[in-house]
Amino acid sequence: MSKKLGIAALLCMSLGTAACGGGGGSGAPGSAGENKPNVTVESKKDPVELTVFFPFPADWPEEDFMQTFGQPIMKKFPHVTIKYITGGKVPELIAAGQTIDIMFASIGATPPHLMESKLEYDITPQIKKYGYNLSHLEPTMVDTGKQLAGGNGMYGLPVYVPPSTIYYNKDIFDKFGVPYPKAGITWDELFELTKSLTRSDGGTSYTGFASSYGHLAFMNQLSAPIVNTQSKKAALDSDERWKTFVDNLTRFYKLPGYSHIKSNQISEPNERNRFFKDRTAGMFLAMTALHNAKEIGDLNWDLAPFPVFKDKPDLGPQAYPTYFYVTSMSKYKDQAFEVIAYLTTEEYQAQQLKDGKFLTSLNNKALRQTFGQNNPMYAGKNVKAFQPDKYAPAGSVNKYNGTHQGEFNTIIRDVIYNNKDANTALREAAERINKKIEEAEAAAAAK
Repeated sequence: MSKKLGIAALLCMSLGTAACGGGGGSGAPGSAGENKPNVTVESKKDPVELTVFFPFPADWPEEDFMQTFGQPIMKKFPHVTIKYITGGKVPELIAAGQTIDIMFASIGATPPHLMESKLEYDITPQIKKYGYNLSHLEPTMVDTGKQLAGGNGMYGLPVYVPPSTIYYNKDIFDKFGVPYPKAGITWDELFELTKSLTRSDGGTSYTGFASSYGHLAFMNQLSAPIVNTQSKKAALDSDERWKTFVDNLTRFYKLPGYSHIKSNQISEPNERNRFFKDRTAGMFLAMTALHNAKEIGDLNWDLAPFPVFKDKPDLGPQAYPTYFYVTSMSKYKDQAFEVIAYLTTEEYQAQQLKDGKFLTSLNNKALRQTFGQNNPMYAGKNVKAFQPDKYAPAGSVNKYNGTHQGEFNTIIRDVIYNNKDANTALREAAERINKKIEEAEAAAAAK
């Protein structure tokens, strides 16, 4: 056996179920090549410590992170030690001498945490060097990552995605004799269900619908951009799809039974609490996180697919994936890439999905169906509804979209509570966004 072939054989054994092959060809649909990244070169096996950073401590406390990510990584790569830090401001951490090798964040949180600190790094050299096969990932998540990197590169790999689903309270539906939401439900049908559930009973005000409307905007099924990448101008006042989107959403909150909800009480945390804690909302459109057993408690709940537009019956919202990024400051980019690549393998994800830890970013619908099999809280639940069969194409993805999605909160409040028409609210929001972009661009040019 030649030395070259011997190294390749040893590498195949060391990578377990990861496929070994040249060039990372896409493979035929449904083939192993489509669902497993091909890795043909291994990084150095000298002992190395990789520091992983996540911005939000409440979402991934250290114990949960290490159990779900850190320990499996170190088991797979015995030469790697994972150090986890969460919370804090990235510029302050860097100023204090902290090195970050890997950062993970949702697509919306990526610009303020990764890009504003200039930690983005194009992993294209590693993708080529390791023959990594991008086609095993859900394609719109790959496209989103590429758009964020300017179209020709990629800063990270999508590892998991939050749900796009309707949680519903079966007791409220049963109380008022309303049928449960069904597969293929349209926005118009959802509106009719909401009207039937929105009423006062026994001194309690019930509403049919709650949501995180800022995320609904960011992930809109119409693929309308918040900011156009090329022009660096807001699209809210120039893209007619936004008027359609605003009209569709605000009609829910304009129902008479919503009048007791004040303008500062329709933020995502309040909307979520109305469903899970107060149990006065019949349905909650979840788009930010899986809701755990502690939050759900003894709620009599189930899931229904995300609502669709009548003329696009097979199209869910855009995906809102969380990417793991190799940072520009890391001295161990190959080792860090090898780690994040491993997190996108079926070898790693299969167990996490069965345990109900997260929803997959992989382009394998059969794998999706295994979600929650080992987790009693999902027994008998319609877990298929967590992810749409087809995600909407990624809109114009750039560093401004996530930064300015909060403007949509103002739009909704202006239309519902300040009696502004949708066009006016969209135009004023676009003006505010454009001003902020101009100021940011001027500040960046002055540095």
